[in-house]
Amino acid sequence: MFAKEASSKFKRRAFIFLIIGFITMYFSGCFGTDIINVVQNPIMEKLGCTATQAVLGWTIGGYSVILLSFFFSTIIMKKGVREFATACFVIMAVGALLVGVGYNIGGGAGSALIIVGGFLLKNFLMGLQVSVFQVVALWFNQTRGFVLGLMGAAFALDNATSSTGLSMLYNGLGFTNMMMVTAAILVALGIVTYLFVRTTPQELGLTPDGLPEQAPAGAPEEQGAQEFQSKWTLGKLLRLKESWAIMLGIGVFNLTLAAVISQFFNSLMSMGLELSTCSLFMLIFGILGIVMSPIYGKLVDVLSAPKAGVVCAILYLVSVAGFAFQIPIVAALGLTFFVGSPVIQPALTIHVFGGREYQAANRYLSIVINLIAACGIPFMTIFYDATGSYQMAYYVLLALNVAALVLMLTCNKTYGDD
Repeated sequence: MFAKEASSKFKRRAFIFLIIGFITMYFSGCFGTDIINVVQNPIMEKLGCTATQAVLGWTIGGYSVILLSFFFSTIIMKKGVREFATACFVIMAVGALLVGVGYNIGGGAGSALIIVGGFLLKNFLMGLQVSVFQVVALWFNQTRGFVLGLMGAAFALDNATSSTGLSMLYNGLGFTNMMMVTAAILVALGIVTYLFVRTTPQELGLTPDGLPEQAPAGAPEEQGAQEFQSKWTLGKLLRLKESWAIMLGIGVFNLTLAAVISQFFNSLMSMGLELSTCSLFMLIFGILGIVMSPIYGKLVDVLSAPKAGVVCAILYLVSVAGFAFQIPIVAALGLTFFVGSPVIQPALTIHVFGGREYQAANRYLSIVINLIAACGIPFMTIFYDATGSYQMAYYVLLALNVAALVLMLTCNKTYGDD
């Protein structure tokens, strides 16, 4: 998990961060996305609204975060992670309270509160995610990929367990109390983050990876967050083939993830599988995804991020081919393989631009990545409405992932100072 020569002091502090980071990544997905599976129907029944209206705040937040992520990254560049991540937890807690209070009030006022609450939950979970990736970028070099893999495993565990856990909480406490508990958990995580998380190891007198060598005087990592000035502008980034490879290649990965997962059951049932079998596949291959994520991370450390990206692209192609050629067991492997995107995206960006410049580059690149990813669900439904099946959509996805593989093969240069 740590570099062989890492100091014991570094290991203790880094281990605390890994625990906080894992829990943060788990709950950021849980309260921003998976919670919809639990709250949608009760809100519809209480307020007498449609499914679209019940989750409108989360839906709007899913699009607004495409631009807000730029501002989140800019704040982290200027102020660091500690205060910002703490604020994200508190704001999400406010969002949870608003959803709970809105449900209790009902009517038009209650609906408005739920929309605002869902909006806050959906947007600020992205702030937490970029915060975690920034700390990983600056604290770890030799084992960065494995650490990113552990963070990615939190997403897989979240997908496998959070909806069930929230359902149990709802059945045991009721809707409003469930949201109050959610808010309390988020505030507690904010307090722990403020106490233990720092943007760079230098703030605690440590070095990246905890190695005895000190960074040269005046190196970028020695600068505080407020003093750091990036050398990357949008114009400079757009002149690099690596930028386009990351934007378009990772964009295709995320589009594929959204497209396939959103129609996972429907696609498998169109191949003749029963719903119970689809559920079993989701459980089995979702759990395997928890194991696969650290494997992706280890590939980053051993092979380098670009080569790990090539492996990821090949595995995505295998799963999409399973859907395109109607081989259910191969298609279901997507739940295992698709955990690669959350690992490869930060790893590749850090590899190309360096840990200190990660946010400076990512705040621009992620806009295009998120725009492409947002097309995943309508991509599938448009093809289905036009043709009556998903076949043509999967053929197009197959072609797009071949292009993503080519892009990963071209993304091999580094411009970082690390």
